[in-house]
Amino acid sequence: MADHNPGTSSSSKPTTARGALPSLGAVIAEFALVCLLVALVPVTVYLDTAVLGDGVSEDSLTEHMHNTLLAIAAAIFMMGAYKHVGMRGYLTLAATLFACMFLREYDAALDRIQHGFWIYPALVTLAVGSFIAWRNRGTTLLSMLHHLQTRSATFVYIGVVLLLFFSRTFGTGALWEAVMGAAYDPQVKTTVQEGTELLAYLLIAYGAVLSHLHGYGAQAALQERRL
Repeated sequence: MADHNPGTSSSSKPTTARGALPSLGAVIAEFALVCLLVALVPVTVYLDTAVLGDGVSEDSLTEHMHNTLLAIAAAIFMMGAYKHVGMRGYLTLAATLFACMFLREYDAALDRIQHGFWIYPALVTLAVGSFIAWRNRGTTLLSMLHHLQTRSATFVYIGVVLLLFFSRTFGTGALWEAVMGAAYDPQVKTTVQEGTELLAYLLIAYGAVLSHLHGYGAQAALQERRL
């Protein structure tokens, strides 16, 4: 006869070392949601170019989406740093990074004050964030490693790689001059680069939301302590 643990039932969810497995419905729902998010990129670029007719400019829907998604990511990590004292150092650094990126993306509006004015609030943000992270430096490295082993962080990680490396290289003028030859149009290069950046920001924001919902890897740290 098979042994049964008290308080358990055969209908309980299967589990792994990292917790309960998701249901098939949850997997399908997330797949559909991610497909929808990815589809927002060409839709947004189409609206800017074919409907609004202004192209992907500094005041385009695409650029406003950049700013909004970065603000969401920065705010979520700020909330995490406030709530999770044991992860405050790492979450503060993540929030500082995305806040500085937001200010850089928002430079067109800040240029109305003074050209290049974005650097001043960015430096203040960097200084404050670095100070808080330094004061909580004992909650940085392990917290980061615990977060990075989660699915949530994978979206953020891939988004950052797309943003800092892929969009910069795939959107270079030399590449598109070689592809288009005499028909080269700088607007095509700009559209490709800004569209790729929008995809990156969508992944970062989605990963930030998931990170918040799943405790930024705190569950992984708890399971490690139990081993």
